[in-house]
Amino acid sequence: MSQSTTALAPTSKIHFTPTVYAHKIWNYVFHILGVGDMSIGEIIIFILYVTINIIFLVIPFNGSGIPSMINIRAAYVALGNAAFVYPMATRNSVFLKLIGVPFERMIRFHRWVGRTIFYLLTFHASYQITIVGNISQIFSREVTRYGFLAYISIFIIIIMSHTLFRRYFFELFYWSHFFFIFFFIFGCLHQPQFLVFTIYGFVLYVIDRAIRFINGFKPVGMVSIEALSGGVTRIVFDFKSRYEAGQYMFVNFSNLNPPVSLIAWHPVSFSSAPGIGADDVSHDSIHMKIQGSFTRRLYAQSQEGIYNMPSKMKVDGPYGRPTLDFSSYRTVVLVAGGIGITPMISILKDLVDRQISNKPIVTQSIYFLWTIPDTNSYSWFGNELTETNDKFTKRLPENKYLLDIKIFLTKSTTTPSSLFFQGRPDFLTVMQDLKQYHGSGDIAVGVCGPTSMLKEVRKAAVAESDETCLIKVHRETFEL
Repeated sequence: MSQSTTALAPTSKIHFTPTVYAHKIWNYVFHILGVGDMSIGEIIIFILYVTINIIFLVIPFNGSGIPSMINIRAAYVALGNAAFVYPMATRNSVFLKLIGVPFERMIRFHRWVGRTIFYLLTFHASYQITIVGNISQIFSREVTRYGFLAYISIFIIIIMSHTLFRRYFFELFYWSHFFFIFFFIFGCLHQPQFLVFTIYGFVLYVIDRAIRFINGFKPVGMVSIEALSGGVTRIVFDFKSRYEAGQYMFVNFSNLNPPVSLIAWHPVSFSSAPGIGADDVSHDSIHMKIQGSFTRRLYAQSQEGIYNMPSKMKVDGPYGRPTLDFSSYRTVVLVAGGIGITPMISILKDLVDRQISNKPIVTQSIYFLWTIPDTNSYSWFGNELTETNDKFTKRLPENKYLLDIKIFLTKSTTTPSSLFFQGRPDFLTVMQDLKQYHGSGDIAVGVCGPTSMLKEVRKAAVAESDETCLIKVHRETFEL
């Protein structure tokens, strides 16, 4: 679509003004130092959560609000939080069944609760040391030593949960989280009430681990493995279970770096579509970019080809699902940055397959915007984008359906074809043009890429939402 268009469809109000303002307010994004980007809706939930903790921490109940006991209260409020921290980390999440929130959406709340436990226990320990004043006297008691060991365990977990470790040293982040076992054991030895508060959540976690352990015995056969430019590994495999476009799974190569790799699982999005049409094939795919030691070793192995791979790939999943049903929107925009294309191209292929196969789908117009440094990165999915576009063009009527693919190059001074553009997309202009071109009707936007891209897309969507069109955004951050 051109940067300036004339209105091709009439507009009319389809939403009440209060509905529009509620949408804008709930989804408006702020950057909070030390926390990251949060929408007003998320901030409201966070404030409510903090308020509940403060109420239980400082407001007297049954006349027991003696200032000298606030350190004990802090410990009990931490235990109340600990009841939720375990089930919030389960992949087969009970929250999905109860409130429809999948595992990857609960991770942010898991981090909130984990940090709150740490802060409360830090206050509890510091207060105890302050009022006693004698370190040797404090640690002369066995119960205190157990409490100290429990605190050290959660301290290690919190430090290793920093974004730096999650993104670039995933194995350190992953393995350090097993200190929760010591936190549980020493916490129970320190205070028997610890078990009363946490046992139910711990049991849910154990059940989840058992399910994942059983699923982990189901290896899949790799069809091919290929080292692409830019440190990307492409794996084609046979996946027998059903999945949906935009979902992800955890993968394991047990012999890639034993013994660590025996139980090391790594999250990755499907880059293939489920396959529902006449062109359905039995193969599925994932793409993994070098971001740590595991992906670096995998890339090195992929350069030697499929016959030199040390073991079959094991998978656990699929998990998650997009927050929007893209097939129920007339206009869909899919935005990707770098390797963030993987869930977006899966959704693109699925929508086109549904259109061709006459499956239930409302979508008529699809816009696909991919931002990459140069044309070398385009080779990751160039053939698949071309095949999808050709299939769309040959098998769907032009007067009914629209597929517009644009590739933006941020570090290239040349554009090989009309498919490519220099620089980055102006998302505010994109949203304005879409509204002008399509008239009334809500728009679904999917985005996966750098944090700055997610923020720009969300802000543009909020700014351009009005009575004629609510622009709804599904974002993939994928930081576990």
